Amino acid sequence: MSCSMKQVVLHETKSFAFQNVEVPVPGEGQALLKMKAIGICGSDIHTYFGKHPFVHTPIVLGHEASGEIVSFGPGAHDGLKEGDRVVIRPQRTCGRCRPCREGRYNICESLNVLGCLSTGGSSEYFAVEHSILYKIPDTLSFAEGTVLEPLAVGVHAVKRAGDPAGKNILVCGAGTIGNVVAQAARGLGARNVIITDISEYKLDLARTCGISNTVNVKDANLRESVDRILGGEQLDLILECSAVESVLNDAIDIAPKGIGIVIVGVFEDMPKVDMAAVQDREYALLGTLMYTHEDYVDAIRLAGEQKADLKTLITKTYPFEQYAEAFQYVENNRATAQKVIIEL
Repeated sequence: MSCSMKQVVLHETKSFAFQNVEVPVPGEGQALLKMKAIGICGSDIHTYFGKHPFVHTPIVLGHEASGEIVSFGPGAHDGLKEGDRVVIRPQRTCGRCRPCREGRYNICESLNVLGCLSTGGSSEYFAVEHSILYKIPDTLSFAEGTVLEPLAVGVHAVKRAGDPAGKNILVCGAGTIGNVVAQAARGLGARNVIITDISEYKLDLARTCGISNTVNVKDANLRESVDRILGGEQLDLILECSAVESVLNDAIDIAPKGIGIVIVGVFEDMPKVDMAAVQDREYALLGTLMYTHEDYVDAIRLAGEQKADLKTLITKTYPFEQYAEAFQYVENNRATAQKVIIEL
């Protein structure tokens, strides 16, 4: 193995550069991965444009990342072995704060998200704790393996308001996260799942992924469409994935009294929300962040059992050498670039 490797750094807004760095040596409890695929996430795009509220340059991106285990540092490695195909759960947590003690380490007070708050996987090799590595099902490619991370986001979001089984669920926004939220809801046993957007392309993609109840809110009345689809039944849960102020308020407007509304999308600007309605109708307005180990296990199970379609979400792939071009493609094709993957 060469003692140096290529790594990509986002130095400033819309400015990537390759650099040569030492191949890391895995430390205690770590594994060295030969990186195979990096997914471009919506949060990466926010960072690329300098609009992410919590991620700042310079940064090595890559929190949706899969690879092959090359070697291990000292210590047991939880049944993993060299050659295993794995996906990373990109969370480092303290284990001491109150959220960690309560098992909610996804909101650790010192949460360190790889590729967001510290170095991510956009390198030829990456050393990472083996405790946050998961085997990719044999039926999935490395590229599809990267999409397990957003699917786990969907699983966690859907479970924020309790068990989704048997519920009527509305998902607002059919981008990648909205799509996997809807797929997670369906896979976890929801009675009916409805997804909305203004893009017929994204809604068609959702239908291909098995979400048959779609509403183009550019052309149809949301309340009337939901009533028609549910045949007089009421919604039990709404998940807002668009991060658009008007969409959130439309969801609040049609929500039956007393249900949960989960905020999944990351708002770039401060939204004005009808808090009087939230108070008067006793909605449970819930945030959601990332996932836990159990959510990753559920996501991998859903994908392995073919209850979630990850391949359809992949719009285009680029070689590692064209890292910047991949982001430029997303920038120039915002309406149709669902999930772009960089392969090594």
